[in-house]
Amino acid sequence: MKKSKIYFIAPAIAIAAFGAYYWNFSSEYDAKQAAIVAAEKAKKAEKLLIEAEARKKAIEDANNAAVQRKKERAEREAHERQMKDDEENAKLTAEKADQESQKLLHQSEKLDAEIKAAKEDIEKLEGEEKGANEELVFLKQYMNDALANQAKLQDVVAKIDKADKALAKALLTAQIDAAGKK
Repeated sequence: MKKSKIYFIAPAIAIAAFGAYYWNFSSEYDAKQAAIVAAEKAKKAEKLLIEAEARKKAIEDANNAAVQRKKERAEREAHERQMKDDEENAKLTAEKADQESQKLLHQSEKLDAEIKAAKEDIEKLEGEEKGANEELVFLKQYMNDALANQAKLQDVVAKIDKADKALAKALLTAQIDAAGKK
């Protein structure tokens, strides 16, 4: 019977040990499972909190980046607009300068033509002046010659008058002599 007690006692001890172990495991298992679930919930809550903070930070960063991009875009557009305005102003200035250059070139050509015409007029007037001076010298000489001729003619006229008077006197004397001889 000894052996039959062993068959009975050994499984009874094993069942008792298993029961104690199971009781210990069973009583602590729910607490451990609750602790594990609570730890997992805490981890999840912490993870969700971290994710929410990261999301919030990402949203703030995205908003800040959007504001920065908007500001940079506005600055870039303003810069491009300024560059475009400067380019248009440069084109307008170049066109205006070109037009002014064309205008001045046209005026220069017109003035050159006027200068050439004025030089021709001056040469013509100088030629006329030279001719007029030559004519004046000629007229002065002619006048001097005419005055000299006039004086000579007056002398001749005076001599003719004298001769006519002498002839008339001689004729009168001859008629008086002829009448006295008759």
